[in-house]
Amino acid sequence: MASEIDLHRFLTEPASQSRSKLSNWGMLRTFHHIADQGSLTGAARALAISQPSVSAALQRLEDVLGHQLIERGKRRFALTTHGQILFTETQRMFRAVQRAEERLRVEGSSLTGQLRLQTVTGNGSDLFDEALRLMHQRHPAIGFDIDVASSHRIVRNVADQIVPFGACLMVRPAPGLTCKLILRSEYGIYCGQEHPLYGREDITLSDLRDEGYIGFACSAEGDAPEPLVALRNTYGLGHNLRGTSPNFAEVVRMLVAGLGISILPVMTVQTRIRDEQLWRFPLDEVKLSADLYFVSNPKAGHSPVETAFLGIMDEVLAAAQDAIIAV
Repeated sequence: MASEIDLHRFLTEPASQSRSKLSNWGMLRTFHHIADQGSLTGAARALAISQPSVSAALQRLEDVLGHQLIERGKRRFALTTHGQILFTETQRMFRAVQRAEERLRVEGSSLTGQLRLQTVTGNGSDLFDEALRLMHQRHPAIGFDIDVASSHRIVRNVADQIVPFGACLMVRPAPGLTCKLILRSEYGIYCGQEHPLYGREDITLSDLRDEGYIGFACSAEGDAPEPLVALRNTYGLGHNLRGTSPNFAEVVRMLVAGLGISILPVMTVQTRIRDEQLWRFPLDEVKLSADLYFVSNPKAGHSPVETAFLGIMDEVLAAAQDAIIAV
């Protein structure tokens, strides 16, 4: 078995050898869809080919590279260490192809293509929303692809140039990235109307430490978006975990159903408060706040679509600095 994946050899081997360049690129494309979809069936559907063809392409790729890329079993499907390395590289390759296609499609001042963004769940930044509105208004042919991920994953993906931009919570700006503050938000500790402590004004922080906790979790990593983990741990909450979800709406659903307590952004749940679905515990000693940043990579080669969005975001931030103040 080879000691490492030699992609350069694999992609540049002469066409006279057993597998041509076109075949190599095809196998990489198939692997990328397998890893992206999380299954052979999903990849076959995305590529519009049969599952046996997908399986055969994966086997040929593993034979050529000399490494197992995916652990396969009846109830298990996971990338190996080598598979994760290769997937990171294919993500970069496909983004480069996307940028090239977008550059070729630019005609005069008309932009077409796709803008990919990642954000934490429950992003309540009006500035982020305004940038999206202006982008669509000025470039109506642009499509949007917005994924939800944990802050840790967003920072890593932007640093690795897997995604161009992200909106994430951070304790402090990440080194090596351009991090622009788009919201400084207050958080509170809440329960739902079915919880036995709903409406109680005599509750102390110590009363809440043993309560069931509903947390945010990224399904791929099993961790909550920062800095909510730090805020939770600072006040001794969360050790009695009753439920998790990577989706803000599902966390709120579990709260309303009375499953436990959680930390939520104040402004984002105001409607739920008015409808008496959620109760914020009046804890004067608890000060919870978090900063939401728009993150980009200054070393990345951005497509015309991405460059246009960067310019719009800078424009929005310059025009509305007061909107960043805590709400």
